[in-house]
Amino acid sequence: MYPYEAMFLMDPVKHTEDPAATEKVVSGLLEKHGAKVHQFERWDERKLAYDVKGHKRGVYLLSLFEMPGGHLRALRDDCELTETILRQLILRLDTDIPTYLAQCQTYRDRTHEEMESRRAARRDDEEREGEEGLDDFQSVQE
Repeated sequence: MYPYEAMFLMDPVKHTEDPAATEKVVSGLLEKHGAKVHQFERWDERKLAYDVKGHKRGVYLLSLFEMPGGHLRALRDDCELTETILRQLILRLDTDIPTYLAQCQTYRDRTHEEMESRRAARRDDEEREGEEGLDDFQSVQE
């Protein structure tokens, strides 16, 4: 059994009609090919950069699972034949899934901290520029 991360791009029309059914299509395919699903989450509907099978928008589903390596080709083939799935990207992970999830959380935390420090620095810069602009305005008035 190998760990995989997969992103599925789903037909937004079918997903809007019955979200549970379209998610069941993906989970059913994974189960059919012997995958042990660790995480399955719906992201959101997004505008696509270009049309995919005639669709301008798509719904993303992310899954982390373990599956025998010999079943990967059959899973990809079944995804291609399923009308609900517009595209899929399946990647084999270098680490086990719990380690991968911990790495993702560490990355999210670090990114959040960096964004907050940048926002604080930007606010400080804006305050300083506002004070300098006021000083310049006052010197011109005198």
